[in-house]
Amino acid sequence: MTDSTLIPSLDQVADRIEDLMAQHRLPSVSLAIAQGDRVEARGFGLADLNGRPATGDTPYLLASVTKPVVATLCVMLAERGLIDLDEPLADRLPWLDRPRPGRRGRPTARQALTHTAGFGRYWDFAYDEAPLGIERAVDRYGVLIHEPGTRFEYANLGYGVLEPWLVAATGHPLGELLDRYLFGPLGLSSGAYGAGAGGADAAVPYTAERHVPYPTITTSHPAASMAWMSAADLARFGLTHTYGSAVLAPGSAAAVRTPGLGEPQPSTERYGLGWNVRYSGGVEVLAHAGDMCGVGASLAVLPELGVSAAAVVNRTGSFAQTRTACEILLENLVSRIGPEDAPKPAAPMPIGEWSGRVETPTGAIPLLMGMSGDGTAWIEVAGNGRTPARVEEDESYDVMLAAEVQLPTPDALLASPWLELALDVGEDRLVGSARAVKHGESGDRVGNCLTHWCELERVR
Repeated sequence: MTDSTLIPSLDQVADRIEDLMAQHRLPSVSLAIAQGDRVEARGFGLADLNGRPATGDTPYLLASVTKPVVATLCVMLAERGLIDLDEPLADRLPWLDRPRPGRRGRPTARQALTHTAGFGRYWDFAYDEAPLGIERAVDRYGVLIHEPGTRFEYANLGYGVLEPWLVAATGHPLGELLDRYLFGPLGLSSGAYGAGAGGADAAVPYTAERHVPYPTITTSHPAASMAWMSAADLARFGLTHTYGSAVLAPGSAAAVRTPGLGEPQPSTERYGLGWNVRYSGGVEVLAHAGDMCGVGASLAVLPELGVSAAAVVNRTGSFAQTRTACEILLENLVSRIGPEDAPKPAAPMPIGEWSGRVETPTGAIPLLMGMSGDGTAWIEVAGNGRTPARVEEDESYDVMLAAEVQLPTPDALLASPWLELALDVGEDRLVGSARAVKHGESGDRVGNCLTHWCELERVR
């Protein structure tokens, strides 16, 4: 157990947190640090810009920090023999076996939890209308871009599919399972799940630029995005993953840290069951961050030192600030909780011209793209002329091209105005994802990311 004097009181860091808020125009920051029975939590700023102050007990929407919460529940249910993490999801959800473009395979629950199920990048959010729902979202966009178990790609759809699978396996809704096995037994009184479940005391989510409040947010993948908790309870939850915790059996705790691909390495980051697992200066760190409509969240656990730190913000685009807040709390123990900024190894570039198609729910759309030796590139969709493209990096593919051109499908026209081609490069063939996506928050709303199967062949 670490010396508790190395953990700061929140009064010691208050000036730095207030400076962080002022620099980035954050309505509020709520943070907490926990060790053993000691939990210190405090809010800064306003949970509601009409005047309600944030506290350490104010519930916030957790965005993708929902994932370690749901993954921990799954591990606990597996310990009790209620689910089998190595069961193919389609055994209980036959609609997953419907024919779709892309790879073939039957991903397991464990692969969904480790982002190795094969699904591509995806998110959707709805405000004044109903979302697609997970079955319809998978029917349209649940393309297996990779064979299950062969590639890491961060995928909300994998977690989204876990919800109906858990219902089918246990006979109980996910919110009820979280209450019964996690929130209740651990005393996480602010823990809640689902659209608007944070209640009247929750922090109001605001847009980044104008601080416009969001209406109730819904999504087709709530198991990836829609848990609620206060900073104090989030730090308490983190302690369940410290060594010496009695919540998880030793085998389950080890499984959480086991990456979906490869062996754990002290020099690299891997994704286990709901956690990024890395080493910083020789200190093991479990961490996860989240950022979506009007919220940002970060949770970091130092298992060997028995310490957990959490920060939540009620503004879009704030996950970097929540991570900074956690690092301020933990700076006497670990240098950083985020990944190292290591350059990606050089990948082959698809020099030349390529022709192919994007498979969409409404039919195949012709696609042309080209890249010259100086790195300039262009994309042409459905014969509508060439649009300049930027060459960018993607952790799961050889190359990514991004352009301000829209796929002409009803879903993409709704809230996904740009196109990303994330591709693996072969000698005469490119295969991967065509993502209709909206980055940023134009119109005071976060948009969607819709992944389609894309395949091209060299023509020149």
